[in-house]
Amino acid sequence: MKIARARRALSVLAVALCCALGSGAVIGGAVPAGAAGAPADRSPVTVSGTGDLADLKVTVAQTRHLVNEVVKVSWTGGAPTRSDTSYAADYLQIMQCWGDHPSGPDPEQCQFGGSAALGPGAGNQAAGAYTNGRQLSYGGLRDPKQEMPPPSPTGISYVAFHSVTGQITRTGNSNDFFDSNTTNEVPYARTNPDGTGEVYFEAQTAVEAPGLGCGEAGAGDKAQAGTEGRLCWLVVVPRGTTEVDGSAYTARPSGFLESSPLSATNWERRLVVPLHFEPIGQFCPIGADERPTLGNEMIAEAVSRWQPALCRTGGRSIFGYAQVTDDTARAKLGSGAPGLVFLGRPAAVGQLPAGAEPVYAPVALSGLTIGFLIESQSSFSAPEDVRARDGRRLTGLKLNQRLVAKLLTESYRDGNSRFAPSVENNPFNLGHDPEFVALNPEYADLDFGGKLGDALVPEALADTARLLWSWVDADPAAREFLDGTPDDEGRYGDPGNSGMKVNPHYRELDLPLDHFPKSDPFCQQFEDRPDNPLCVQDKHPYTSDMHGAARAAGRGDPLSRTTWDSTTNPPAYKKDPAQPAGQRAMLAVADTATALRFGLIPAQLRNGAGKYVAPSTAGLLAGQAAMKPGEVKDVLEPAPGDRAAKGAYPLASLVYAATVPAGLTKAEGKDYAEFLTYAAGTGQQPGVAAGTLPDGYAPLPKALRDRTVRAAATIAARAGKAPADAGPDSGTGGTGAAAGGGVADPGSGTADGGASLGVTGGAAGGAGAGGAGAAPSGSPKPGASPSAPPSKAAAAEAEAPLTPPWVLGAVRNVVLIVLVAGLAAAVAGPLLPRVAPVVAARLRALRREDGT
Repeated sequence: MKIARARRALSVLAVALCCALGSGAVIGGAVPAGAAGAPADRSPVTVSGTGDLADLKVTVAQTRHLVNEVVKVSWTGGAPTRSDTSYAADYLQIMQCWGDHPSGPDPEQCQFGGSAALGPGAGNQAAGAYTNGRQLSYGGLRDPKQEMPPPSPTGISYVAFHSVTGQITRTGNSNDFFDSNTTNEVPYARTNPDGTGEVYFEAQTAVEAPGLGCGEAGAGDKAQAGTEGRLCWLVVVPRGTTEVDGSAYTARPSGFLESSPLSATNWERRLVVPLHFEPIGQFCPIGADERPTLGNEMIAEAVSRWQPALCRTGGRSIFGYAQVTDDTARAKLGSGAPGLVFLGRPAAVGQLPAGAEPVYAPVALSGLTIGFLIESQSSFSAPEDVRARDGRRLTGLKLNQRLVAKLLTESYRDGNSRFAPSVENNPFNLGHDPEFVALNPEYADLDFGGKLGDALVPEALADTARLLWSWVDADPAAREFLDGTPDDEGRYGDPGNSGMKVNPHYRELDLPLDHFPKSDPFCQQFEDRPDNPLCVQDKHPYTSDMHGAARAAGRGDPLSRTTWDSTTNPPAYKKDPAQPAGQRAMLAVADTATALRFGLIPAQLRNGAGKYVAPSTAGLLAGQAAMKPGEVKDVLEPAPGDRAAKGAYPLASLVYAATVPAGLTKAEGKDYAEFLTYAAGTGQQPGVAAGTLPDGYAPLPKALRDRTVRAAATIAARAGKAPADAGPDSGTGGTGAAAGGGVADPGSGTADGGASLGVTGGAAGGAGAGGAGAAPSGSPKPGASPSAPPSKAAAAEAEAPLTPPWVLGAVRNVVLIVLVAGLAAAVAGPLLPRVAPVVAARLRALRREDGT
């Protein structure tokens, strides 16, 4: 029995690793509130309360085609939460559960209680003692409908957690499968005075929540057919004003409701919504040919969405994908075994071997954004109408180049350290910066103490980082600030500004860069631990990639480690908890698709014409129209400072697929041509189902789609032939398309090609250890320029095998998992934090079952 369970668990691990690192789990995106043109197959569901809750109606905005993403949950007809500074009564509690019964889950099957480790309540907003835990022992309060489980050695009874793996944890609020850092529970959801409310809930798959197994392939009839993974449930427990014994909350000594939502009487009032997940596992036919691809993160959401459809159409090839830097992709292109790579800028002249004739084909149009999750937090002197909005999401944010320069140079005190001499006279954060408040007057009378001093940024080198810095560098006000002029002086200063100066460690910064440096060496010293200072990168770490930055920001998790723990061996700074709901203020640099997937709202950025533009479909297409041919005639380069492009989003980004046909076999050329043909056709149809274009991408205009189709034909025709035999159209690029490639009508590609990307809403999730982990601290790295010859490390990474052969079958033993993990670290290390929690939790479970 144990052996069978072990094999099943390890097979699931193999599938999860396969999906995240090789053929990839399907990736989707949640459309925030107010989004226009949202695809119609999200299947929103509304459920209603009964009895005294008959007026309560809860709507879940998306219930099908789910992956790890943020989903809006809203309600009307609720009783306003008692007290605007605490959670005394009348609030909702929301959780995700597994369960195969058609009526829904039992409380033992729900991921809830992890937040109890932080104490009851949300930040400084108090709540009843047991309301966010699994504990059923309430002192003098007893639920007459609850059959009490056997108590722990300390005499306390808990609702056991029954994981999908069969492991049962009978005591405590946390277990091997979730804790305060990883749980997605919403223990307290406030209802506004008008009876409405909303939260943005992170739907978790088996990768993020191994105890639930949501989306696992082979769990149910639809899963067997490859159309759907294991079904899970979203459960909402409305809390009123009475306790489990019928007494009023005001009769409790604390003046709060005190019982757990998992207690029988409270559980009877639950509202249940089924959640249908995309399958995680072998959605591709076993035995099909596999074609490796690798490239930058801007294409990751699209490729992962296309993969399941590609392997079930045409030649039924499996297209693996490994996320690497643009520099590594360029090195792969010149390696002699080019495969198919994705990049933002072409290989420079002289970077490829003599005779190598690459073909470039545009496959995706998206953008880089500064996504935000900011909840209104009034200052002590704020007027009553501002206080009444506390905890509600702010939906607008404008940033100019100088403000972004301040955020990315550790120049705000809360983006550095309030003790750092380099920034001692600067504002604490955006909310204290007169330049920001003048641009965003809705932020007046708000106070984000300790927050909004910087943005989460990835550590990896990227062409998109270069794009962002180029945008900053093209603005004379930002350039003047970076060169050392205070923001209230000089040609572009404003006397109403604070006199903020750039952090001197960044003065005269040479731009553009392909990374985000953290150059301030300041470390705060402590007398009681002189050998363990608190450094800036402990407070403001890197993330491994943009996925990590967006997911952490969506959960309100700054990833900081500032809490000294003397009980560990050796003592160290431990990870801080996420910001509490209603008091979150996070920024993250991410691609638009990933930002929307995790519920972030993209900021409006100032373009070269002085207009503030969001990355809507129209903004991205206008940004693409402003692009100009570069050194390689078939590759357009962004023009973030174009003063004539009034409607252009300045950080629009085209991703190109590239290969060298002479380095391919005939069969490889045919398969890669099929990939490109799909990407230029069905792959440009917006949607949430497998095979469609995720939110955050704009459908390519017809001129670019036609160019990709011609490139596909060229690749198929020239593959397997020496350059001399390739024919008359074998020139570099080989597509025969005009270099300008202007913008066609946004709707020319698909029926709803002109749809908005939905940038006016947003969401909150939560991230934990293993979801969006911070990259290790270290000294700033200058990074190799993409136009320089590839480094030995990049070339070695490019030569590494992309997807392990066990992707097509179940894993047989732990050794193979270790080998796969090692291989993954070589080619896709930034993705490992997403699946590491699954490995750790499953192996801990196996050890416990075996008594080791």
